[in-house]
Amino acid sequence: MKKWKCKVCGYIIEGDTPPDKCPVCNVPASEFEEVE
Repeated sequence: MKKWKCKVCGYIIEGDTPPDKCPVCNVPASEFEEVE
C-alpha cells in the first residue's frame, strides 16, 4: 500500500490514491506526494 504525505501540513495517510482533500488542513489531493 502506498503512503501519501500532505506537502502543506505533513499529514500522512495510507492508500492506493491520495484523499480528495487533507482531513487536517483541507488542501486538495494535488498537494499530496507519494512517500516510501
